[in-house]
Amino acid sequence: MKNLFYFLSSFIIFILCTGCSKTNDRNGSVTTKVYDFNVLLVPDLSNRINPEIHPKPVLDTFLLNTAIDSIGDLLTVNNRRMNQLDVYKFDFINRGILNNPQIADAKWLQINFRQFKGKTKDASNFKRYEMKSAISAFKKNISKVYQYSFENPAGSDVWNYFNQTITSSLINDPDVSLPNGKNTLIKSTKNVVVLFTDGYIESTNSSAGYNFDQQSIKKIRQDFISSKSVDLQKFIQSKPEYLIKKTTNNLKNVNILVLEMVDRSLDDNGSTTVQPTDFEIMKIIWTQWLKSSGAAHVEIYPAFSKRIDAYDAIKKFMEEISKN
Repeated sequence: MKNLFYFLSSFIIFILCTGCSKTNDRNGSVTTKVYDFNVLLVPDLSNRINPEIHPKPVLDTFLLNTAIDSIGDLLTVNNRRMNQLDVYKFDFINRGILNNPQIADAKWLQINFRQFKGKTKDASNFKRYEMKSAISAFKKNISKVYQYSFENPAGSDVWNYFNQTITSSLINDPDVSLPNGKNTLIKSTKNVVVLFTDGYIESTNSSAGYNFDQQSIKKIRQDFISSKSVDLQKFIQSKPEYLIKKTTNNLKNVNILVLEMVDRSLDDNGSTTVQPTDFEIMKIIWTQWLKSSGAAHVEIYPAFSKRIDAYDAIKKFMEEISKN
């Protein structure tokens, strides 16, 4: 009976999901792909979160809270109407913080709809009666994490997060195919990493190719200017010594949205002081690194000026990767 109910519910999605990926074959049958999302909110909790050291227009917590408050809207990305099995989870680059349960309780650092698989009524009741309090607890625990990290600053090994730590947070379940006559509905999951970082990588591995700091950026800029090249991307990609080593962990099922890179080559008024800018160099280096590591889709943004900007970027990113 549960399988029948799940099939009927999924068929309704097939009818309603006008924004989902569809393909037609020569026999007139239609294959519709419906995506659930596993969204990992991953902040670099190094001293970049200290506004006295690295001031920026909007604090991480404001951006995160706005995105989390909008989970109900994200559930409807691409006109999804029901049976969404999304996960919205705060993930740690350094998971040592979870060793202290008084600082962070992992069960309250996520909203997980996979618990309602085959339980449409329970999912509906949660959205109607419980999600507001769950979101409130989510934001409260994030605030505790940031307060602890502010008082106990530590490095943030982003390279190792993508190479190893992230693995247990990914969802790589096989697609579920639900045929209906000539037509087929396929349910699949997209892993989305929303990384908040200033763009500098401090790996515990001090070997060349695992770290990316301000000195690296300055050297690339100086070498580019001296070379009299006109294409920054081609210049950087032609110099393997500039590049970050790809991860041994293949990121083929991971879509990565990098937010809040801070361009320190701008003055207090936001005007460019040097060319090419820090952000231009960081964007090329990071994109090359993540793409070479197998990432399915990569987008990178500089620091935002409004708290709604992070939500808008996440929604746009989810819509974009749903087209594939």
